[in-house]
Amino acid sequence: MSARRSATFLAGRSLLAELMFLLFKQPILPKIVVDAAGKPAFADPSLPFFNLSHSGDRLLVVVSALGPVGCDIEINRQRRGLTALAAEFFSPTENQWIKAQPSPQTAFWQLWCLREALLKQRGEGIWAMQSIQIDPAQHTFSAECKVSHLFVSSTEGLILSVALPTSVSKLQHWRLSFDKSQLEKVPEPGWQQFKPQVSPC
Repeated sequence: MSARRSATFLAGRSLLAELMFLLFKQPILPKIVVDAAGKPAFADPSLPFFNLSHSGDRLLVVVSALGPVGCDIEINRQRRGLTALAAEFFSPTENQWIKAQPSPQTAFWQLWCLREALLKQRGEGIWAMQSIQIDPAQHTFSAECKVSHLFVSSTEGLILSVALPTSVSKLQHWRLSFDKSQLEKVPEPGWQQFKPQVSPC
């Protein structure tokens, strides 16, 4: 790994270790394995599910004992080819919605993060992105197996998204303190919820 990637990797593992201690009383970070699709998980299947994402110097870690999770974080930034990416991966309805928004750039990243979170929850790669259809006006989505609720939030120049089991009814939010000495509980960042278009399978 490059020095920057190594630092990000270690920071993510450190945050995960803190959450596992704080919420699940694990004194050290449990052993992690990576499956054939590249998704990390704890070697002990009785331990919670987790997922990590980073963008620049920002990290997002999601942990749940109720089932697989996925997450994505993106700095709300300009990038070449956003229109071409949207045309390739998003439906005509989604592309029309993007063009109608005050900030098409923010709208693009919202739809991108929603897809990434769901794909990571399912352990699939970007090749499966077109299998997901999102109706941003109705806050619904369709996918091959609808076992998730999706959430997205835009805050502080960031787009956050998480994919959670439908059994999750409450989210707790933690942030590294300003002096980076501890995790502190904070109010939720104002999630928009997306629900499956039909009953979960």
